[in-house]
Order: sequence, then C-alpha cells, then structure tokens
Amino acid sequence: MHVHVSIVGLDRISTSFALALKRYQSQPKAQHSFTIIGSDSSAQAMKAAHKLGAIDNFDRKLLKATENADIVVIKSPPAALEDIYTRLGPALKPGAVVLDMGDLKEPAIAWARQHFPVNDRGMPLAYLVGVTPIVNATGLFTSEAGPEAATADLFDRAEFLITPDAACPSEAIALAEDVVRLIGGVPRFMDPAEHDGLTAATEQLPALIGAAIFYALQQSEGWPELRRMVNPTLALSFQMLRHQTPADLSLAFNRNKDNLARHLGNVIRTLDELRQALATGDMDKVDAFLTVVGREWDKWDVKRHSGQWEEAPTTETLPGPLGSLGGFLTMSRRKKREQNGEEE
Repeated sequence: MHVHVSIVGLDRISTSFALALKRYQSQPKAQHSFTIIGSDSSAQAMKAAHKLGAIDNFDRKLLKATENADIVVIKSPPAALEDIYTRLGPALKPGAVVLDMGDLKEPAIAWARQHFPVNDRGMPLAYLVGVTPIVNATGLFTSEAGPEAATADLFDRAEFLITPDAACPSEAIALAEDVVRLIGGVPRFMDPAEHDGLTAATEQLPALIGAAIFYALQQSEGWPELRRMVNPTLALSFQMLRHQTPADLSLAFNRNKDNLARHLGNVIRTLDELRQALATGDMDKVDAFLTVVGREWDKWDVKRHSGQWEEAPTTETLPGPLGSLGGFLTMSRRKKREQNGEEE
C-alpha cells in the first residue's frame, strides 16, 4: 500500500520520523511505501531534510504541501499552530489522520474539533491523534535541534506516547500505533490532560529555568566578564533560546501555566533550602542533597538506557491500518458512511 505523508515543520524530531519511514520502506519485505512532502517556514530546513533523503519534495505553502495527504504530521512552533489548524482543517481530505507532535495536546484537540471537516450529522471526516516521540538514549544528550541532526534510528526501542481525543475512532488510533511500530518505536497510551501536565515538567520547566538563569546572569554586575566565559555547561542550560522565540515560549507557558507554576514552586522550594544551607555554611545538608541526587540519577540513567520501567503499563494492540490492510479499508468504509450520513 502506498501512503501519502505530509510533514508540517521540519526539525530533528520530525525529520527523523521521515527518515525512519524511508528506512522501513527500503526493507525487502516492506508492505507499505511512502511519498513524503515537507513544509516549513525555513527554506534551509526544507532543503536540509530533502538533502538527507527524508522527504521526496517540499513546498512552503501549507495547503499545497498537504493536499491529498493520508497522514499529516505537525511539528511546528507554538505561535504557528493555531493558524495551521485554522487553515489546514477545512482542507483535509476525508479519512485523513493528523499526528500532532506538539508539546501540548489539549489545545490541538480543541482546534481539531473546531476546524476539521464534518458530515451532515456533525461527525468528523478527518481525525487527530496526538503523538509525542521520546528519543532513545543514544540521541538524548545533544543540543542539535535542526533537521541536519536527524537520524533514522532516533526512536528505535523508544516509547512513543499516543494521546488521542476521547472521540477519536479506533481505526485512527490503530493507524498511529502501527506507524509508531514501523519506525521502531514502542507505543504507550496516555490521556491528553495527563500528558500536558507532565510536559510542564519535562519541557517547559527546563526552558523557563534556563531563561531565568540567563536573565539573572545578564542582569548581574559581573556580566561583562561572565558573558565571555560561557562554556557548554552554562550554554546548554539555556539552549532553548536558540530554537524558540520569546513568542513561542510565552504561548507555551501561558497554555500550561497552572501545571508549570506547580512544578516551578517545587523547584523554588528546593533552591531556597540550598541557598539557606550555603549561606549558613551547612555543607552537610548540601552533601546529603548531592548524595541523594547522585544515587537517584544513577537509578534513572540505568533505566533510561535499558528502557525497563517497571511501572510502565502494557499497551493494548489494536488492529491497525499499517499492520494489515484491514484497518485502512475500515477507515475507507467509515469515510464513505460518514460522507453519506449513514449510521454506524
């Protein structure tokens, strides 16, 4: 089966996704092939992804790049997302599945409900499934975020969070699961609200703290000398300022402000205790803190590299469009029924 895929927003993650699809179709026993069209506001990003062989062609015009797409992958900056959904939604062909790779899933669900095409009974004709790639351990510690750093094995044996809307049909969810397996990932299902709460800690909290570190140092009297002494340890702490605009950061923080404020409060309490210990010379307390951190870090590092998380739930395997032809045919029948206004 040949599948048309469009990728809106080309960075390390989305380009690695495309490379993994291309790797799959190069296998002698591959049952599916892909035509992949990329779109990005940056001509350099599109050219880089094309040079890598991740995409077959590219077009900066959103609707041109996504026309006739069976699967649309969205990996764009927060400030661009609402506009993308507003313009893309009505143009999606019936049966299309959008895989949203954005940090926050609940806003995307709301935009899809508002803008995706529906039939005469108000039933959706295109579907949104949130997906969040978790890179494997070999690709974890790097500051490179552009398509030039993409690799086909970035998701091998790594978890891929699938966060569908509660109203999403099982066939669309199964398609997302099948795609994840094709690129070497391990599907794990999660509620969108739970996902966004965790994202506040894993993505937005480090970005906010990094911005705060940069601001505090830049405002200090020693900045004229400090700025000349920046090495990787400090630079990596605020690397997101290279890849995200103030507008993108502000939107992301605002859309998840309650969760972010809660996690930030926990960090502030920890930092305040450390500040007091240092100010009073209580190095025993600092040493105890570092001992705990070192021990827990070692535990986490071993598990992160092994991928063995004892608390990870087993996932239910659903019959899917890319696992067998039945799923895609089921989606086709559903599309025809919904277009004709027939009952399930």
